[in-house]
Amino acid sequence: MKKNARVALLGENYFPPMNNSHISNARGHGLQKVMDAIIRYQPSVMYICPTRGVNINLLPLIMINEIPFRLVFPSKSFFSTLTEEEKCILDVACAKADKVIILSQHKADPLGWSRDWYKASEKVVSNSDWVLIASNCESVTESFADLLEKFTGNPKPVLAVDFGVEAQYQ
Repeated sequence: MKKNARVALLGENYFPPMNNSHISNARGHGLQKVMDAIIRYQPSVMYICPTRGVNINLLPLIMINEIPFRLVFPSKSFFSTLTEEEKCILDVACAKADKVIILSQHKADPLGWSRDWYKASEKVVSNSDWVLIASNCESVTESFADLLEKFTGNPKPVLAVDFGVEAQYQ
């Protein structure tokens, strides 16, 4: 993977929640693994569709590390299912993004969520030099597996980062 390239982030739509348990430790460990990969390759810009899970949770760290990023929205109302905390992250990210790309002015169709997610992800990938895929390889959600399947045969180089839970020792 070349450094200072345009990088697309395709992240799992599930990420361990924040709380005072082992899952919170897994969350911190996962964020660290993905950010280590991003910092190592120093992207010139990152393209992100800020869906729930990995993508929305990485945005604060990307902003803190002053990595330029562009947000890609399938439509304006696509992100209506985000929690209040996630909507706050999205509001700040929209203000700090070097570009916000909205693919359609039509209202999002809840039944077409995965189709819209693919359209935004397709734009993210087409604008990049290579793709960073962040997921828990032990338990990829069906919707994320379906999304990745649609990119089978795409010639872009891919760096896969597994943020899964490692063995815990007592």
